[in-house]
Amino acid sequence: MKNTLEINEFLKHFNYNSYNREQVGYDKQIIIAVYEFLKKLNIPEELIISLINNIAYLKNDKLNIPLFLDILSRSISFINLYELNELIKVVKEVHDIYYENTREVSLEEYLHDTEETRLEKLFLDRNNKYLLKDFNNEQYINELKFAAALILDNNEYKDFLSYIDNFATAKEHYSPLIVFKTYTNIREHLKGLSKLYWDIYYGNEYIVAFNKHGLKITDIYDTDTLVKKHEEKTPKDFIQLDLFTYQEYEEVEIKLPNGPQVFQLSSLYSKINLPEVETEKDLLAYYNKFLNSREVINLPKLKTVNNANLTFETN
Repeated sequence: MKNTLEINEFLKHFNYNSYNREQVGYDKQIIIAVYEFLKKLNIPEELIISLINNIAYLKNDKLNIPLFLDILSRSISFINLYELNELIKVVKEVHDIYYENTREVSLEEYLHDTEETRLEKLFLDRNNKYLLKDFNNEQYINELKFAAALILDNNEYKDFLSYIDNFATAKEHYSPLIVFKTYTNIREHLKGLSKLYWDIYYGNEYIVAFNKHGLKITDIYDTDTLVKKHEEKTPKDFIQLDLFTYQEYEEVEIKLPNGPQVFQLSSLYSKINLPEVETEKDLLAYYNKFLNSREVINLPKLKTVNNANLTFETN
């Protein structure tokens, strides 16, 4: 009953006539479904309304709403570092990486699936293989290559970038767990929206890999560390006032008092110190050793482990 009252109250203030048939906001049922989805994430009502007002302007053409919502749900806490419109823009750009090759999943089906099933359907093909990726943002790619060139040696650079330059050719050797480890070493040299873009993409791939191998990300990582305290929000652009219509610019500052229900990608980058292993097999063995021994661990506090100390059974 309470949920119905909240939806009705929200709908009183949502103007569908502000959108055309090509935009998400034109479809009342989709807006209601998006509202209910965001409500379950345990985020402030003010943020939900702001998110929907931004999402409503997206065009239905080449938009997979379940895919978009799934990426967005794990990226919410980045609003502590970026403006809301920037977050929506970059989430859509990361969505576009997967769009052409992801499976068609209805919004109703997506909303009733478990989180594990959602990850399988959206980010793996029917043979449980990683999807082909379409990287088409030259600015972000060039900035990633520059950051990688500063840190990696020639062979590491070629291996790391091979999955960006030609994923179809390099996919047989693709390990998101190892690629993520390399990315954490170079990300400090990325700035602004480029950093947000790659943080979301590599973090998302990392979680997909955990799920693919039957591991639960929350068994390994802290969930209460949303952003690094020393990081600052991106500089705001100057607002050009419209002197003819006298439009007012109202800025709404939104902070997350608590973490959303869904595991946040920003938690992956909080003082993380990954073990010094070189293969996915060893890394999986490393995680499973801790889980099987039922030790309580939080990777941001975990000490580095040398290759020589790995004596896990990997058969």
